[in-house]
Amino acid sequence: MADGAALLSAAGRGRRRARKEEYRTQREVVRLLAKHLDPDRTFFTSLENLPRSPIAAFFQRQRGVRSGLPDLCLIFWDPQQAFGKPIFVELKSRKGSPSPRQREVALELQAAGAAWHLARTPAAALTALYREGVCLGGWEQPAELARWEGPFSDPRARLPEHPEVAAARREATARYRERKRARAAAAPLRPEVSPDPRPASDAA
Repeated sequence: MADGAALLSAAGRGRRRARKEEYRTQREVVRLLAKHLDPDRTFFTSLENLPRSPIAAFFQRQRGVRSGLPDLCLIFWDPQQAFGKPIFVELKSRKGSPSPRQREVALELQAAGAAWHLARTPAAALTALYREGVCLGGWEQPAELARWEGPFSDPRARLPEHPEVAAARREATARYRERKRARAAAAPLRPEVSPDPRPASDAA
């Protein structure tokens, strides 16, 4: 029980750290967009569909609010294609991956003609927009991004891990296996059942 409670507590702390990292990334992306986008050709907004309570979630569903929406929506006017192209960006922490619902929504968006990307850093998010043809005045594309940063455009792909995340996962796996071996070694042996010495006729 103590091990289980410790694992739950550690998992909760990990989720809170990941959320804070995602919030920092989102704030920085918004700051950069406000600085580099052409407001005459682009519109962007962050999307918030996390309900504050179960009853709020119920009313959201009644109003047709979809869960799994990406964090950022941007529409820009492309004179070559003569329409405003919608682009959605899902922002994640270093260890973040899309949930099954987010993957489902991403596939639906792509099927409808929208662009979808996942990014784990502000640089990766702006790189995704740059590759989609969005004009980012004064922004310099990074010479190289680490594989774990993104941007990623396949919602079904298995994403590469940040080196620290991969190392922490290996350490956690090793600790789990060690605890499992220790429990197995400490478990009392089952007493052997001696065969009944009486003849089968007497035992019956």
